[in-house]
Amino acid sequence: MQRRTLRGLAPLLLPYCALFCAGMALTLAQSLGLFLPLGTGEATLDHYRTLLQDPAMAQSLGLSLFVALVSAAGSVLGGTVLALALWRMPPGLRRVGVVSKVGLILPHVAVAFLVLLFLGRTGLVSSALFQTGLIASPEEFPNILHTGSGLGMIMAFLIKGVPFALLLIGAVLFGFDVRLVQTARMLGAGPWRTFWSVTLPRLLPAMHSAFIILFLYAFGSFDIPFVLGESHPGMLSIRVYDIFFQRDLDQRPLAMAILTLMFLFAGLFAMLYNRFAAYLDGWRRKL
Repeated sequence: MQRRTLRGLAPLLLPYCALFCAGMALTLAQSLGLFLPLGTGEATLDHYRTLLQDPAMAQSLGLSLFVALVSAAGSVLGGTVLALALWRMPPGLRRVGVVSKVGLILPHVAVAFLVLLFLGRTGLVSSALFQTGLIASPEEFPNILHTGSGLGMIMAFLIKGVPFALLLIGAVLFGFDVRLVQTARMLGAGPWRTFWSVTLPRLLPAMHSAFIILFLYAFGSFDIPFVLGESHPGMLSIRVYDIFFQRDLDQRPLAMAILTLMFLFAGLFAMLYNRFAAYLDGWRRKL
């Protein structure tokens, strides 16, 4: 059955795979100094050495990891809590959950501008506080955005990520056999024990999938960091943009080297996280 499915999808998958592989091959080649617009030279690893020795690169990596980790973990946690709350509601009230889909419909760049519109020092919140006399001037409003902490980007990623996690985890919950929970309660298990032993194990695959997707997207995202990010330290995607479009062509291998390292990190992270999730699942079963 799987072979038939692959054969049927092959005419659609092959062009995308060819384009993806060709793009990755060109990116890797240019990161080594080959096939550049100014002519081809000898293959070299100097650009990778430059990146590894650049303190600003380490700061950008740290900021990207921090934003991706906090936003992905917060989205999964918030999505799980909301999914459980909707699941326990009476069937007639579950329609309230349709409100969460607004975050899915809005593009990431639109969410970034909404955060900027509401929480900027000249935004709607500061204006409302100024009009009500709670602050003497808009400058007294705390500078939430563009502080170097990545807080504005995290808020935007949460607005997009929580509904996504809710969608994945809610799909598992609403297909869940409630009789398993009822049986556990009848056998004397408390609410926490029932959740830990019955409900959570069935949610973990969806939670892990949501975390990996949201983490990797936030780690390599460009649209939200472009609107809400800082110039220093900037997210890795912003550094790639600056090097590629705003510097000389001889600096282009640096941008390609960053992209190559980001791709390798994404693959390595997904592999290690899956192993870590399997280890956690085995450890939880032993308890």
